[in-house]
Amino acid sequence: MILETSKDILYLVIAFCVLWLTVFLCWMFYYLARLLRNASQIIEEFRVKLQTLNEAVNHVRGRVEQISSLMSLATGGIGGLIKKTISNQAKKMVDRSTGAANKAAKDAVDKAIKSTAKSMKRASKKMKK
Repeated sequence: MILETSKDILYLVIAFCVLWLTVFLCWMFYYLARLLRNASQIIEEFRVKLQTLNEAVNHVRGRVEQISSLMSLATGGIGGLIKKTISNQAKKMVDRSTGAANKAAKDAVDKAIKSTAKSMKRASKKMKK
């Protein structure tokens, strides 16, 4: 018979334990590989979604910049139109007045128009920001 001494039984038990340890390690490495593969897939999906979000943010940023530039142009144009209208109306009123006061009034009106235009430019810059 094979089992003649206690040493033979010890060798049989050790062989059985090594076999089960090998099976356990193979099973563990298999599940570890599956876990790493799933983690890789999750990271790839996250990257795709992050890229999509980045493209959406860039698109919105571009639209906001376009609207901002249009608003800047519009406020600049409206400011110039108002300045010209006020200037024409003021000059008509000043032309109706008499000689010496006429020159002083024109200068005052021009000064007021310039200060109004400056304040409108500041306001449009604030709106642009």
